[in-house]
Amino acid sequence: MEMNSIYENVTQRNAVPQAGKGLSHHSYNLGQTSNVLANRRPWIIYTVLALLLLILITSLAAVTYLYLQMKAINTTSEAYRWKADAEKANASLVALRDQNKILKQKLSEIYTVHKGHLYYFSCGVKSWAAAEETCVSKGSHLTSVTSVDEQEFLYNKTNGVNFWNGLNKREDQKTFRWSDGTSFDEAKTKGFWRDGEPNNNNDNEHCVHFWDKKLKSWNDLNSIQRTGPV
Repeated sequence: MEMNSIYENVTQRNAVPQAGKGLSHHSYNLGQTSNVLANRRPWIIYTVLALLLLILITSLAAVTYLYLQMKAINTTSEAYRWKADAEKANASLVALRDQNKILKQKLSEIYTVHKGHLYYFSCGVKSWAAAEETCVSKGSHLTSVTSVDEQEFLYNKTNGVNFWNGLNKREDQKTFRWSDGTSFDEAKTKGFWRDGEPNNNNDNEHCVHFWDKKLKSWNDLNSIQRTGPV
């Protein structure tokens, strides 16, 4: 009985497992693990992609924020610069207005516009030649007078003070001419002379000036005499 029993035990210990039992059970366990890994792999990929997308969005947001900040800074700086330029321009404009007022005041004292003509009344006294030279240096000549209206304007403006006009006969001591080239109409201007003028006193009065505040104010005078130019 014992021998049979021992033999049986040995036989059972050395027995080769039957095909399909232990192996099939082990194969089942590997397949289950593979399925679990296969199920988890898409979620890992999705998670990584989501993280990358989040990083990308965060980076884009950061770059956009920095861009907007820089743009705001540049816009603010440009606005301050424009404001500063505007203030400077305004200050310059105010200064120009003040200078213009002063200039107008000064011009009104020596310059007068009448019927489209600009008249300059000098405060100094000069000979006729020097007075004409002053006018030429300003791009003009001593004034000519071609109408009663202009004559009245000039004698009222001179207010009785002696002023040269452009009428002279220095070229030939015989014929009066206007220094600006205007044709001299002796008949039209006959009523502008003072009584008894022109008399060419001592045969050396070859230039004409305003001598009185009235229509008949012209007087011939020696050109070296000193009076104001118009």
